[in-house]
Amino acid sequence: MSLLKAIVKEDRFGNKVFICPLCGHVFYKSKQYTKHLMKSHLKNIPMKKRKRKKFLKQITLLKIKKEQGLELTRWEKILELKLKLTGYKI
Repeated sequence: MSLLKAIVKEDRFGNKVFICPLCGHVFYKSKQYTKHLMKSHLKNIPMKKRKRKKFLKQITLLKIKKEQGLELTRWEKILELKLKLTGYKI
């Protein structure tokens, strides 16, 4: 998952800290970061009508780009990964 690689820094006490690149949450264990990534960013699909409509629009744009063979942006690659993990078909 090189697309969503955590930002690794040291805190003021010298401990390793993992920072989520999408939302900025800070974690002290890589397992916590991985669990957060799967639950919060990759396996959730919007349930509200307005957000779901936006999500479907992004999926159709992604489908068109893939059919034309255009290069995908970082966000579109993340969206494609999200679709694979949730079982959504394009």
